[in-house]
Amino acid sequence: MFIIRLLFILACIALILSGALYFLTGDKRYLRYVWNVLKAGVILIAVFGMLIVAERLLLL
Repeated sequence: MFIIRLLFILACIALILSGALYFLTGDKRYLRYVWNVLKAGVILIAVFGMLIVAERLLLL
């Protein structure tokens, strides 16, 4: 659970910094980085969620 929280905090920091750099510079690569971090975050949340559901089902 600690790893999930750490990844969430690091992703939030990356999103905030990249968003700020995009608004300051107008460079599209920061916007693409924000999109990639969001996609990876959603995928990781889905994978961890499926693992937790599978664990609960196996323990029944």
